[in-house]
Amino acid sequence: MSLTGIGFILAAYLWGGIPTSYLVARYKLGIDIRDYGSGNVGASNALSQIGKVTGILIGTFDCVGKGILPVLLARWLDQSLAIQVAIGMAAIAGHNWSPYLKLTGGRGVATALGLLVVFGLWPEYLIVGVVVGIVGRLLFRDSGFWTFVSLLALPVMAFLFHRPAEIIAMTLAIGALLLAKRLMANGEPPDPGIGRFHVCLYRILWDRDTATKDEWTNRMPDTTFKN
Repeated sequence: MSLTGIGFILAAYLWGGIPTSYLVARYKLGIDIRDYGSGNVGASNALSQIGKVTGILIGTFDCVGKGILPVLLARWLDQSLAIQVAIGMAAIAGHNWSPYLKLTGGRGVATALGLLVVFGLWPEYLIVGVVVGIVGRLLFRDSGFWTFVSLLALPVMAFLFHRPAEIIAMTLAIGALLLAKRLMANGEPPDPGIGRFHVCLYRILWDRDTATKDEWTNRMPDTTFKN
């Protein structure tokens, strides 16, 4: 790998690490969004805590600005497909583990969707959109589990659609990064009243620490909460 490629990957990590939701919440409400709701520094928590319009704008930036633009720039500068994929993974890693927030961050879903778009995975994108957006959010009002299903199905779809090996590897890496972030959350210790096993299970399957969605998304600041 050339020094140019390494530089692109590092730059993508630092760019992806810009904590959009955190900065907007600080500016508009004067709060640390990590202390509210899911504690997620991403568009989903911004929708709940800041407002729908702001949340949609943040999600658009995380998708287009972090997921699409760095890859397009690398492509314009004739970087290989492998480097482009690595840049996309670095952007997700930066978003999930921001160097500006002591490695806390978002969940990487919007940025991952941007990668599906920029690499032309339109069938996969549409299927994930239906599963997460329509089935999860509109029908069941809880997209966490359906995002989990989509992460498992994404590499299978890429294989069935005969994508290049680099793209199949990318879909596997997307699943690994997003599931790892779910499990690690933002460093919050499991609630002893729930139990470590159940918290880990809830995080992997539903992306929360509690059995019910409202209990999780309506959380308020707690002096014992650690970022």
